[in-house]
Amino acid sequence: MRRLAIAFLLGMTGSLSVHAEDVNTRVVTMPYSECLAIIDETAGEIGEAPVKLVNTNDETKVRINASDGFVTVSCERSGNRMVLTKSPVPDAAGLTAAR
Repeated sequence: MRRLAIAFLLGMTGSLSVHAEDVNTRVVTMPYSECLAIIDETAGEIGEAPVKLVNTNDETKVRINASDGFVTVSCERSGNRMVLTKSPVPDAAGLTAAR
C-alpha cells in the first residue's frame, strides 16, 4: 500500500482504494505512522523537504512542490487517514511551482 500511495502522491493518477472527495483530493485510510513515513519517503524521492503547514501530536500537514503545482498531504491520527490534495498553480498568477 505504501508504494502505491507514494506513486499516487507523486503522480496523482492511477487506481487506489481511496475515497474521492473531488477530482483533486483523495482520502486514504491508514495508520498515522505510515502516513508520516510516506511523507518522508516522498521527500527523499523528490530530493526536497516538504513545507510544514501543521505539526501537532494529532495532525501533520505538509505541502510538497511538484512540477505542475503543489500536493498537500495531511496525516490525521484520530481518523487514521491521509488526505492528498493537488493544487495547480494558476497561469494568471505568473508563478511556477519550481523554486
